[in-house]
Formats: sequence, C-alpha cells, structure tokens
Amino acid sequence: MKSVTKQIAGTAAMLALGVAGVGTYLMYRADMRAARSRLLAGSRVVSTARGPIEVAVVGAGPPVLVVHGTGGGFDQGMNIARGFMGEWGEGFRRIAISRFGYLRTPMPQDGSSAAQADALAAVLDALEVPRAAVIGVSAGAHPTAQFALCYPEKVEALVLAVPALYAPPEPGAPPTTGPPAIITDYVLRSDFLVWLMSRLAPSVLLRAAGAPPSVQRDLSPQGRKELIDGFFPASARHAGLTKDIRNAILGWPDLPIEEFEMPVLLIGAKDDPYRSAPVVRYSSGRIPWARAIMLEQGGHILVGQERRVQHEVRTLLLGAHATNKEESGR
Repeated sequence: MKSVTKQIAGTAAMLALGVAGVGTYLMYRADMRAARSRLLAGSRVVSTARGPIEVAVVGAGPPVLVVHGTGGGFDQGMNIARGFMGEWGEGFRRIAISRFGYLRTPMPQDGSSAAQADALAAVLDALEVPRAAVIGVSAGAHPTAQFALCYPEKVEALVLAVPALYAPPEPGAPPTTGPPAIITDYVLRSDFLVWLMSRLAPSVLLRAAGAPPSVQRDLSPQGRKELIDGFFPASARHAGLTKDIRNAILGWPDLPIEEFEMPVLLIGAKDDPYRSAPVVRYSSGRIPWARAIMLEQGGHILVGQERRVQHEVRTLLLGAHATNKEESGR
C-alpha cells in the first residue's frame, strides 16, 4: 500500500511540475507576443543612404533626435524623451532611432561610432529634417558626439547624459572588465532566460539597467515596468548590446569635444555605477562654456531627478531654438 501511495504521490508531483511548466511557457509566449506587437506598432524602418534604420516619430514642432544607450532601441529613446522633456516635450517633434544591432536596425560590417554618426545624419536627411536638437544617453553619447563634430550644421543643441565618453583612467584603478562570456553570449541572448529573470529576480535587471539598490525603491511602478520591458525581446537587442559592452571594455576613443560649436549640456550622477561622474568632470573641463550638471544621486537612469533634468533640458532646447530662429530671420 505504501509503495502505491508513493507512486501516486510521485505521479502527482510530476503532473504538477508539468502543468507549472506548461503554464510558465504559455505566460512567456504571451509576454513575447505582446512585446513584439508593441514594438512593431511603435516604429517604422526608414530607408536611408546608410541602410535601413528603425525610427519612431511622435509629435509636431521643433525636432529633437534621441539616441539611446546600451540595451535599448527606439522604445528606450521614447522613454528618455518623456523622462527628459516631460509634458512640455509634447510641443516638440521627438525622433527616436534604434542604433546598429538593436531591434529592426541591422548591424552593418562597420558599426563604429563614426558610421553611426553618418547614420544619424542619414536619418535626418530621410525625414527631411535639416537641423535638430540631439539627446545622446549612455553608450549613445559617443556616436552622438561624433555626429555633432562631423555634422555641426545639423545640430541645434546637444545633451549628453550619463555619457559613455573618454576619460583618463584613474591612477591605480583596475582595468575594466565585462560580464562573463556565458552571460553576454548565452543568457543575454535568450528571450526565455531574460524573461524568467524578470519574473524571479527583477532587481538584477534593474541593476543592469543602472539602478543600484539605493534608488530602486524610488522607481515608480511605470518606470520599473518600462525598464523591465526594455530588455525584451533580448535576442533582437543582442548584437547592439554586445557591441556596446565590447566598446566599454576596450575604452571609448577620445574625441575633440572642445570643437563643439553648439550649446552643450552634460549630465552625470555621483552614484552612477557606470561612472558617468568622472566623464562629465573631464568633459566639462574641456568644454568650459558647456553647462555641466552633477547630480548627487539617481544612478545611471537618474531616478528621482526628473524635475531637475527636465528644467535643464528645457532651458537649453528653448534657448537654442529661439537663437536659431532669430539667426534664421536675419
């Protein structure tokens, strides 16, 4: 009798595990379908002189081009536009792109910052936008800076937030290392594993996004959801992600940023785990006329600093646009 009871219990346990597995898989499939539908509905692929580029355009008014960071895509760019511009941003034409290797923008043979700068110029040409303010964030800051140097006539004002730019290594600092190969080559490539992590350990993904535990409690439910959603689908972001990680490990090449010709705003945070503070300090020393903001906290995604950031970005963009209109009218 005991043996029969054990067999029944074992069979029941196996059935329960099977049902749980099927339920988990169905939830995963439903979430992936929803993520892909959301992304397809929010953008289009534009044919440019530098190849196909995924673009999202919202609103009307003075154009603002947003260049996302590591792990992003046009969706991250639109979230950045909302966070940096707030309600007053509805009076601007917000343009967000997916950089090389993200979502529906393919990774070309030359994925350098210089090539990405050419692609940004090509996107504006394809959209018939002669000149725009530009916001470059995190790993998107380097190609944005390259774009502003190569095409200054197309850039009305420049925001470089938590920028991945060159800064001299600190004495005695250990060399930069990336995550283990199994993480970059396997885990971050797997839609299912990243989805499972979002369900079982969302704080790990939030830390990867640049929100240390000290600021995660200040995230709004919507902000938390946007950050988590921004990891999906992982497989469609993997090529761009690994390229950005590789660049960060090798070190971002220096650029002659002292040659910027447009108004510049630099934003960093002292508690940014990706060390934007030293970059902003060094860069502001080379561009003494730039406006540099060093926030005490907020992490890489500037949690809780929305009002300050929106005020600074609004002041820069409105001032630059007014100046440009005045000069155009002469």
